Amino acid sequence: MTGLTFDLAPARGHNDHMGSSLSSPLTVGCRELKTRLGAYMRQVKAGATLIVTERGRPIAELRPVAAGSDLEERLYRLAARGLVSREVREPAPLMDFRPITTSSSVSRALVEERDDRF
Repeated sequence: MTGLTFDLAPARGHNDHMGSSLSSPLTVGCRELKTRLGAYMRQVKAGATLIVTERGRPIAELRPVAAGSDLEERLYRLAARGLVSREVREPAPLMDFRPITTSSSVSRALVEERDDRF
C-alpha cells in the first residue's frame, strides 16, 4: 500500500457549512456571513480565522484580536495611519447671528446684478 493517501477530514455537506476545524482559516461568502453572522462570530471568538469572499475572491480576513494586545495602543496606531477615526467631536458653536446691512435693498441689488448680464 504505497503511494496511497487518505483524507481523514470529514466531508462537509450542505448542513455542515461551518465545519469544525479552528486551525485552518474558514472561507465564507459575504451573503453567507451576513445570514449567519452570529454563528460565525462565535467561531471567531473561539479562535477561528475567516476568509471572507465575494464571488469567490478573498476580500477580507476576520480573526480574533491577539491575546494580550493593548486595544487602545492598536487603535491609536490605526488612527495615526488614517485608517480609523477615533474622535467624536461636538460641533463648534455657531457664531452669533449678525444681519447684513446694505445701503440699498436686496431686491434692488438683485435686479441690478441681473441687468448686468444682458
